[in-house]
Amino acid sequence: MAGTGLVAGEVVVDALPYFDQGYEAPGVREAAAALVEEETRRYRPTKNYLSYLTAPDYSAFEADSLPTELQRKPIQNTVLGLIVV
Repeated sequence: MAGTGLVAGEVVVDALPYFDQGYEAPGVREAAAALVEEETRRYRPTKNYLSYLTAPDYSAFEADSLPTELQRKPIQNTVLGLIVV
């Protein structure tokens, strides 16, 4: 499991399954599954859990110079290919 205390100059990393040790110990997997099951029963998903939020306002990211810049230096395919103009 996670580290038990802090030692000067030592970094304690918590809740990283690829770093923590002891998950193979008897009962640990069952205890974790029980915690997940309890939380799943307690917090039922709603149809739209973001419905209480207002619509995002993207105007802060708009700039009058953007169309001019896009004409001056056209965007090529990005590395990930997400934007194609």
